[in-house]
Amino acid sequence: MPIPDADRAIIAAEKVRDYLLNLEHPDGGSKAVWFHSLGYTRNEWQLLADDLMAIACDCDEFDTETTQFGIKYKATGSVARLNHRAGSVLTVWIVEDDNSPRLVTAYPDEEK
Repeated sequence: MPIPDADRAIIAAEKVRDYLLNLEHPDGGSKAVWFHSLGYTRNEWQLLADDLMAIACDCDEFDTETTQFGIKYKATGSVARLNHRAGSVLTVWIVEDDNSPRLVTAYPDEEK
């Protein structure tokens, strides 16, 4: 069951290219190392964005939490590029007011 309105979800280029795949980012650098180990690169950031979108659209289940910012959804899935190992990733999405879901972050799912 996809997260609600997953087909309208928004993934900002800056979130993926400049945060999740930026080895020099002070907060996202460790995530970038992990995503790079799965075959993702900053130059082809759209590949990771597409795979994260697929998690929102194809997840079997998700967790929901109401926060002061809106409704937060957490969905887990597997990502990897051809000829690389797969990794389990937890994606976090937020819906503010009646807007489309927006990717907040993604990181290794250490429970898998």
